[in-house]
Amino acid sequence: MSQQPGPMDEYLSTPQCIAGTRGPDKMAPGSPGTQSRSSSTQDSPRRDALTQMSAELAAISANMFSRQDKKELVAELRAAIREEVAAVRRDLSALEHRVGDLEVQQLQSEQSQRATDLATTRQGNLLLELRRQVEDLENRGRRNNIRVRGLPESEGETPREVLEGLFTQLLGEEAPPDFGLERAHRALRPPRRDGLPRDLVCCFQSFQLKESIMRAARALRTITYMDSHVSLYQDLSPLTLDARRALKPITGLLQQKRIPYKWGFPFSLQARIENRWLAVRWPNDVPRFLRAAGLPETPVPNWILDHPPARPTGPTVPADHLSDGALRRSSTHRSGPNTAEE
Repeated sequence: MSQQPGPMDEYLSTPQCIAGTRGPDKMAPGSPGTQSRSSSTQDSPRRDALTQMSAELAAISANMFSRQDKKELVAELRAAIREEVAAVRRDLSALEHRVGDLEVQQLQSEQSQRATDLATTRQGNLLLELRRQVEDLENRGRRNNIRVRGLPESEGETPREVLEGLFTQLLGEEAPPDFGLERAHRALRPPRRDGLPRDLVCCFQSFQLKESIMRAARALRTITYMDSHVSLYQDLSPLTLDARRALKPITGLLQQKRIPYKWGFPFSLQARIENRWLAVRWPNDVPRFLRAAGLPETPVPNWILDHPPARPTGPTVPADHLSDGALRRSSTHRSGPNTAEE
């Protein structure tokens, strides 16, 4: 059975023009039967390999995209990319609108916060002014009061008789027969644990008589009564006492420098330096007062708040500004051994 030539045999066979020019074989010619069998044995694997290669090439060619398929694929890819880009643009546009809304809201919040801070500051200043007025009213209600410190306590004592005896000793011949005391009592607090006597507080009907007793007390270096050292002070509100305690370091510096000072009402610490008045009315006035008076920096507790505030306490008031009305209302009480700085 003769084998039919494959489709690739005519391309892989030796051309006739080359076969005719081939030289004679140097080997001895074999017999015709042997040559035919040898040629058939060598051509069979070659044909099988060529057949397999042809089948594989045909399969690859069948699976390859045509030009039309490639165009359709590229068009689909472009459409998908356009859709994705459009979606991204829509998202970016939405984000832009949201960011714009957030910026507007932030601006509105900042404006609202500034308005709130301004209103809070104004309310704080108003409350401080109201506190100052209440403090001044309370001190005015105590104008006729004297606080006596150092008189020992005893059971069954009569504060009125004890105080009248002390005042008679201070005034001497100028003592009136009746001091006109409206009230006389010990400080309204429990007895002290350290055993020290509580202060005696009395209220006079006559402000002039009360001032006469205070002037007589200031004129004396020491006052001794009932074998005890006694001090007389102007009765003041707790707020004013707290402020005076806080400003004690400054009053100590003023005493060392021999700078005269006095307490003003409403509350202020006033010192006259180089023919001008310097005043401390709020805690934030202290640094400016120290610089203007040429005093070293001194820490002063905040007498309005328990802890130093983040913002200045009290409205801004020039340290060297004090109205004539405030000066007229100022107390003539100066530093001395009997001054009430506590």
